[in-house]
Amino acid sequence: MGESSEGVNTGRHEPVSRPPVGYLPYGDRKPYFLADTLTALNGPTRGVITLPHHLDWSGHAEYDLSRPARLASMYKAVLTEAATLEDLHMWLSGDVLLRLWPTLWLPPQLRRRWEERFPELAATRTNAA
Repeated sequence: MGESSEGVNTGRHEPVSRPPVGYLPYGDRKPYFLADTLTALNGPTRGVITLPHHLDWSGHAEYDLSRPARLASMYKAVLTEAATLEDLHMWLSGDVLLRLWPTLWLPPQLRRRWEERFPELAATRTNAA
């Protein structure tokens, strides 16, 4: 039985909130785009770039690729927000992706899908451990 703020038993129970039948978490519903091959990813590897608004609307869309933290942040933004294969091809480099992969903080669903398509990405995490 429930208790009021004075410690008196009120007999009321709070309803238990559950997701509707068939509910899938957002990460399982979100469409993530995958490249066909890592060699098709020929994006910039140096310099300062500005991502388009549909990929980064944070107000900090300028990335100095010589700064490791900003490079990783840019890759996370592109991987999670890409709306087309062209987004991936234009902004990511396959070589850089392989190098960064073990350290990128990504949604588990996205990571799983990329690693299923590209076992060499999963191998970089195993080798880094």
